[in-house]
Amino acid sequence: MSSRDYSAVREIKARINLADLARRYMELRQVSGRWKGLCPFHQEKTPSFSINEQDGFFYCFGCHASGDLIDFYCRVNGLEFREAIAQLAEEAGVELQEYKPDPRAQQERDTKRQCLRMYEIARNHFSACLRSPKGKQCRDYIAGRSMAPQIVEAFELGWAPDEWHSLGDALQSEGFSPAQGVESGLLSRNERGNMYDRFRGRLIFPIKDLSGQVIAFGGRIIVKDEAKEQAKYINSSDTPIYKKGEHLYGLFQARRAITAQKRALLTEGYMDVLTLHQFGYENACGVLGTALTPDQVKRLGGFCSSIDLIFDGDEAGRKAALKSCEMILSRGMQCRVVLMPEGEDVDSLLQGQGTEAFEGQLQAAPDGMDYCMSTVSQWAPREVLEWVTRFLDSLVQPELRSFYISRLAGGLGLDEADLRRTAAPKRPVSARYGMENGPGWHPEAGGRTTGGPSYANRQGAKPTRKYQNGKSERQTWSGAQAQPSAGRSGGYANRGGARRQQSVPQPPAVKPSLAVSLEETVLLFLVRYPHLQSVLEEHGGRELLQAPWAERLWEAVLEHGTGDVAMYLDGKEKEFWIRNRVENSVPAEKEQEELRDVCAFLEKNRRQQQGQSLVAAMRQMKQGGEPDADMELLRVLNESLGRSNGEY
Repeated sequence: MSSRDYSAVREIKARINLADLARRYMELRQVSGRWKGLCPFHQEKTPSFSINEQDGFFYCFGCHASGDLIDFYCRVNGLEFREAIAQLAEEAGVELQEYKPDPRAQQERDTKRQCLRMYEIARNHFSACLRSPKGKQCRDYIAGRSMAPQIVEAFELGWAPDEWHSLGDALQSEGFSPAQGVESGLLSRNERGNMYDRFRGRLIFPIKDLSGQVIAFGGRIIVKDEAKEQAKYINSSDTPIYKKGEHLYGLFQARRAITAQKRALLTEGYMDVLTLHQFGYENACGVLGTALTPDQVKRLGGFCSSIDLIFDGDEAGRKAALKSCEMILSRGMQCRVVLMPEGEDVDSLLQGQGTEAFEGQLQAAPDGMDYCMSTVSQWAPREVLEWVTRFLDSLVQPELRSFYISRLAGGLGLDEADLRRTAAPKRPVSARYGMENGPGWHPEAGGRTTGGPSYANRQGAKPTRKYQNGKSERQTWSGAQAQPSAGRSGGYANRGGARRQQSVPQPPAVKPSLAVSLEETVLLFLVRYPHLQSVLEEHGGRELLQAPWAERLWEAVLEHGTGDVAMYLDGKEKEFWIRNRVENSVPAEKEQEELRDVCAFLEKNRRQQQGQSLVAAMRQMKQGGEPDADMELLRVLNESLGRSNGEY
């Protein structure tokens, strides 16, 4: 799939309604033809989130979040564009075009669908077992851990009976063979080829992806059998639908709170996550039986930029905290290190001493970089320098080097100038940022440019324009400004491509300095009536645009007409388009009235600028001692005065 498969995006948006999708994550009610609700992206008490169902846009008047169906799904689930498109295409039944079609792709998709169905059956089976007489022992264990019923329900906990074929029989009753159960990771096979349930006699923790589908399980032993060698916890192995280093336990349940609070609590165990949620820390999630991975940090980074790391206070916990800090800081995110008191974990601290004790630990937690420096400063000087070099080389964004070098030099007693010299990047910044793909390209943007329109490959390009008598002609796009032909002054390329000589010397081509509100007034009319862009062009509306984002918006409308323009926009121009399409609903009978007003305004402004340019040129010619040119300019000025009633 290309970084932006527009045909697939259009097809997905045609099949999935934005309001229907949003209702999975929030409550909506219809007000004056628009859907409104509490914004899922920040905390609020009064609904400021609005959906324009007809255009397929959303906009929050509180935090200014905006976008279309794809943007909403990306933001609410912390996904990148490609991930969101893949998931939505799967749901909508849209075929994505691959660069290199893989003949096994359909088979892989079928296998994933099959696995998801099997995990759904397993989730229902474990949940039913917990409620059945078989589950009394597990229910007693849950009660003994002071776990609230609403937490059990919210996280869909279950019980795997201590039987060899309980789940296997349930899968077979739904038409799945034991071999398929083994492939999905729900069953195991011994050396003799016998197949049996992987999870037996364990409290079950379903692990969900960001769309709410169960993709794996964790299991905790509740009665230790001394005659058997049993791990306290076991987890699903990697399968076609699950890679444990990519997912976080509880992130599906915590994603809204993390987005609203802009901060996540990250802990190590299933029970710690459940206890944190029970005590009101709904932004908590946990790693899955492994050390924190870069993929997990990246996934969390889609929701927030600050993470509180919660670790045991022993030596292993401190080492894990250092490595985790390095990964988080290397992405330009913030973190704090919360070390539990000796002999305590999150569950025991909250259950035994309450939120006040835990809040005290949070408030005392050092900043991630300070923690790293205090830890590293205890090492030998050579090890300190090796750590600093390794950390700086790990930065995702090279621009962070300058920021971190200053902090590291001050915190570790290093000479900043020497550190900058010795820690120079091994690769050019342009190569690390992928600028061979064009200025503004960045890998974190999925290969899209971060500083320009996504609808065309116009790296650094700007429309070349020349001005004459207050008018401009837009020429072709190019990376460099077009230069006038040698020996010709005052000429410009008209739409037919011919050049002509002017008898009157031309004034300098300087754009007038305009208030932002004036520029946005023109764009507001364009957003409300994109089909009238040519009329704006004829009356000089294009000439008033100065900001790069405004020019990108104009060009997108010019290129893509009245269709789904937002799909080809990024940044401020996209936010401006969507905000005004959502906010400003104009009755059809107002169109002609507003058109007359804006045309009159543009014509008046054009003549004012023309007059000002002529006055400036006349003064210049007079100073240059050219009486003939002076008289010619005066004649043109008088004509302009007559046309504009002397208003300039």
